[in-house]
Amino acid sequence: MEFHNNVDFLQNQALNIVLHSAAVAPSSPVDGQMYYNTGTKTIYHYDSVAAAWKPLGSGTVVGGNGLLESTTGGIVTLSVNVDGATLEVVTDIVRVKDGGITAAKLATDSVTAIKILAGAVSFAKMQNINGMTIMGRTAAGLGVVSEISLINDSTLATATGSNLATAGSLKAYIDGLLAGLGKPMGPFDAAAATNLPGTALVKNGSFWRVTTAGTVQGLIMKPGDVLFADKDNPSPTVAADWFVIEGNADQATTTVMGWLMLATNVDVQTGSDPNKAVTPAGLSSRTATEIRTGLAKIATQALTDAGANDTDIVTPLKMAVYVASKISGGGYSAIIGDGTAVSFTITHGLNSKNVLAVVRKVSDGSEIMVDNRAASLTTLVITPIKPPAAGAWEVTILKK
Repeated sequence: MEFHNNVDFLQNQALNIVLHSAAVAPSSPVDGQMYYNTGTKTIYHYDSVAAAWKPLGSGTVVGGNGLLESTTGGIVTLSVNVDGATLEVVTDIVRVKDGGITAAKLATDSVTAIKILAGAVSFAKMQNINGMTIMGRTAAGLGVVSEISLINDSTLATATGSNLATAGSLKAYIDGLLAGLGKPMGPFDAAAATNLPGTALVKNGSFWRVTTAGTVQGLIMKPGDVLFADKDNPSPTVAADWFVIEGNADQATTTVMGWLMLATNVDVQTGSDPNKAVTPAGLSSRTATEIRTGLAKIATQALTDAGANDTDIVTPLKMAVYVASKISGGGYSAIIGDGTAVSFTITHGLNSKNVLAVVRKVSDGSEIMVDNRAASLTTLVITPIKPPAAGAWEVTILKK
């Protein structure tokens, strides 16, 4: 497709655009014209004053302190100026050589920290520290490293934020806590029992799995329920010391009453889960698309005529009205071009400024982008920048 007018993007972006790519420069260039050379992998622009193609961004570049510049084919390259003795460049990496660091450069006033390789300092070279302590820092932020006390089994309960615990002391402490917690106590026959299973050995949180339905001390239980102790040493005759969690409810189905989960919008749109209930909001989200069934809204005649909406459904009646309006609109065609004119006034007689103009090359039928305006109800003006050859273009004008 050819453009025969300037294109004004009105400060909008031209996305994913590719420059004219060629192995040789285009012929008959104009000032400011650009192309991408596929051989040198460089973008060039044409300088009409110098009558030459120049690499984009070429000009006077001078290396500053520590930089060297070189020019090849109009392209300036800057490189780091190294002496090769203390500083060198190897495979695009600037690095300090062994001879580049002296004892003076490691002085306290020269650096804030010296990096030491792993294993470079042995334990024998470190100062002895007291037993049951390690070197470190428990306070936040930067600071001096000091000895940190290790906590044993007997003092873990009173540990502070400045102590560390040994693995053995942690295990003993946690084991002691777990020993005081409730645990599974086995099955409970609510039909046969007259009292709840409370004893001095029962801990808060201990629980029984109900195997047979029954009522004990006012607590109604069914198979699958869980009976929990609500305190240490609960009374076998006080219902307030106990609570029951219902555990026999199943997922509701079309034949079983039970728990029910609400479907998310994604569940509704996927349409494959047979066990979740659809809410009105979820149903509203099940819109029809080209790849799924669902709810759809019927387009108005205005939406049908505009042709921009891609979600509403067009009925046969509205489509028939739209097609009839286009067929009855009429059209006009004309051949233009004389090799000199850059403005063509075409009288179409369609009695409307709401017309569509399509310009094509007569030679091969390819479409051309060129400025046009509806000058009146019966005329259209086409204004290319350069004159088309005699009889080169065909203009088709349709009434919308």
